[in-house]
Amino acid sequence: MTSRRHPVQAIAFAPSDSPKLFIAIAETVYAISATTHETVATWKAPPAPIQGKPQSQAPDVADKPEESGDAAEALPTNEEEEIAATTTKTEGNVESTDVVMTDSPPSVSSAAGKRKRSPSAASNAPVETSESVETSAEAKKSDKKTRNQKKSEKRKAKNAAKPPTPPQPNYIGQVVPIINRNLLAITTLEDKTLRLHNLDTLEVVKEWVLHKRPSAITLTPNTVLVGDKFGDVFSYKIPFPSELEESSEGKLLLGHVSLLTTLTTAISPPSHQQNGSSGDIKKYIITADRDEHIRITNYPLTHVIHGFCLGHTAFVNCLLVTKNNLLVSGGGDDWLGLWDWKAGKLLQRADMKTHVDAILDHEEAKALTEKLRGYNKKRKRKEEGEPEVDITIAVTQISEVDGREVIVVLEGIPAILRYKHTTDNQLEYAGYIKAAGSVTSLTVQGSRVYFGADSEEGTLVSYADLTEGETIASDFFGGKPFEGQLVEETAVDSVNERLYTVEAFRKGFGGFMEDD
Repeated sequence: MTSRRHPVQAIAFAPSDSPKLFIAIAETVYAISATTHETVATWKAPPAPIQGKPQSQAPDVADKPEESGDAAEALPTNEEEEIAATTTKTEGNVESTDVVMTDSPPSVSSAAGKRKRSPSAASNAPVETSESVETSAEAKKSDKKTRNQKKSEKRKAKNAAKPPTPPQPNYIGQVVPIINRNLLAITTLEDKTLRLHNLDTLEVVKEWVLHKRPSAITLTPNTVLVGDKFGDVFSYKIPFPSELEESSEGKLLLGHVSLLTTLTTAISPPSHQQNGSSGDIKKYIITADRDEHIRITNYPLTHVIHGFCLGHTAFVNCLLVTKNNLLVSGGGDDWLGLWDWKAGKLLQRADMKTHVDAILDHEEAKALTEKLRGYNKKRKRKEEGEPEVDITIAVTQISEVDGREVIVVLEGIPAILRYKHTTDNQLEYAGYIKAAGSVTSLTVQGSRVYFGADSEEGTLVSYADLTEGETIASDFFGGKPFEGQLVEETAVDSVNERLYTVEAFRKGFGGFMEDD
């Protein structure tokens, strides 16, 4: 059976006395020396729980203990008394047509739950005794119990015929070094867990089970902020070595009403006009969601919303606060947004589509769009008679290099776009870095960019020094063998579903179905 190499889905660089590059491949994290390019430590995530939604089964009435009576068939109290009184008169050979009345009021339940009889039908109906009522109720209960037993047996036989859902790899989500504590934060997607690892040995020193699957992660000096796909942001305190054994839980900071896609932090420089005479620095959390919203929230007083940056017409998936304290945003639109985030003002829409068209011709780009939308089997399909799908691009990552330029990764595109800062706070396109395949991950250290590409023949991890002139990517391993992981051909579609997920945020054709 043929196989192919698994791409790198997450990558991070840790500058230290012995600098390391961390790469995540499926459920394994490799710590690689940045100088010798040798693997110094590995960590494999624990097995993932069995995936798939539980079967929706109706309660099995047959297995329940019988109740004292059937509420649906029980007679109202006053009707029972009336029948009992009439029966007593008949047994005593009292010839009377008088109706024995009780002191209880007329039954309301007979009007609410039973069909009324016409006067003629009531007069001709046979008088039911208590024994006949009980016999009828028991017969109905027996029939109902038999039907439920048959349904239960049929359901169990159907479920037994289904093959068990195979376990999925416990994929690594995000990898973020915490240099000042010598830790590495890693999220795993299938078991929804945040772990802190020793930066040198990758030994797990702390872990938290998250409420939902993590979608974004960032750091403050003392906490890890995790956003999830339910729309919430939780903070987890980074413990000191003496606090590792102490139990702690995450603190809910804020929430969106839509799927949260990314988050970052920002500060406002001291200003006597803005902050009074104290000159304290204000801190903020900037979050974005699938519904095109960018929200600026005060931190740690997250019940106070500072404002919004509104202007995107498609999902927002990436945020970057630049060195000059401007915000760059990207997602499903074919442009980058440059914002004065404190004022919520859009300063520039930096074009991307024109530059992608220069890298790929129209037919290649169209084929790429169809390919990405076909990876996830749950996405809507184009129905007969619908117009042709336009070419779409989606941002997967935005980073800044040495405070001089912004680089952008697009899903499925075998290149990294470069934008330089201008003196008037604008972004100017400065070319691209050619990759051997679709860029799946990226990290920056100084002026050097490390990135992983989805290529069967090219290098697994490449790097490029962003200097003046043409940029050429080089093999990080320098030709040295690196095993990584192989994927059987039958599992390639499943891997693609997990690597290429950003396009699925798009609404309409290509987005997730309503029941996902």
